[in-house]
Amino acid sequence: MNPNDTGDKKEIVINKNHLGVRDSYTTLNIEAYAMPSSTYVPDDSHAFVVTEDRSNCWANYGRCWNDKGDRVLVAKQRAYKEWFLEFCPPNNYAQVGINFGVNGVCHTVANRQLLIGEDDVNVSQAPKNFVTVSVFGKYGFGLKILKQLITDSYNRALLKVDMPDTFLNEVLARIDNTMDEETEAWIQLIEEYIALPISSIVTQHTDALDRLHEMIATLLNNREMAYEELIKDLSKQADFEKNIYILLTTNLKNYIEFLFANAYISDQNRQMALNNLTNFFNQLFKIIDGQMEAVHDTGKLDMELAKK
Repeated sequence: MNPNDTGDKKEIVINKNHLGVRDSYTTLNIEAYAMPSSTYVPDDSHAFVVTEDRSNCWANYGRCWNDKGDRVLVAKQRAYKEWFLEFCPPNNYAQVGINFGVNGVCHTVANRQLLIGEDDVNVSQAPKNFVTVSVFGKYGFGLKILKQLITDSYNRALLKVDMPDTFLNEVLARIDNTMDEETEAWIQLIEEYIALPISSIVTQHTDALDRLHEMIATLLNNREMAYEELIKDLSKQADFEKNIYILLTTNLKNYIEFLFANAYISDQNRQMALNNLTNFFNQLFKIIDGQMEAVHDTGKLDMELAKK
């Protein structure tokens, strides 16, 4: 079984007999851009999506195409137009199911938007995207809800245009196959912020790579369970955030202890890594809290806070 499995993978078959004659689907060229921002860590980025003709832009809680600032193209997608606009109407990025800072951030929103199209693309080239993927996962928390949102929007689009059943199955399958990207993200985070040479360790020791996969799978599953409990009682958001912090730090500490116990790192490296881990996640969650307040109050990120 794939350790990143998030649900039932049985092929979904849509009964189209009642839909009558419809036009064939069309495509819409969309692009994802990254703009400089230090929202979480130095040299981080903000990610947004815009149509190729610039007629519509999804700001994803931050700046968009017409706002000032440098931007770099990080992904292109030939979106299934009618389906994409049902899933994420113009200027309405909240419909993709991300509550900023709770189950994802701008990069997560952009990755969800890029799902609805011909190619398996994402914003992995956006600066410091690996931090977002490590903390929130590629598509954020609430993957069962995401699959339902995607399926519902597909069914609404089917009332307007004809699309093959395979489109839905291909898009849903992308959500279940993120382990390689999750692994690469954690390797980058551990090397850059925890200061351990994890790339060489997992290359030389297969058990270290297997243990890293186990850690990621555990995080994915436990974060999903925690989020499912949260949506049953939204008043427990503070407890949820604390639980996510504990999940991240405890699992990473256990992995560092595994590396030390197997003599893959020295005791000096172990102590340094544990200190770095605590400092990094404490600072990270403090900034996330501040940005969540800004988004709640204004609908956008606080760019002054982003510079800290």
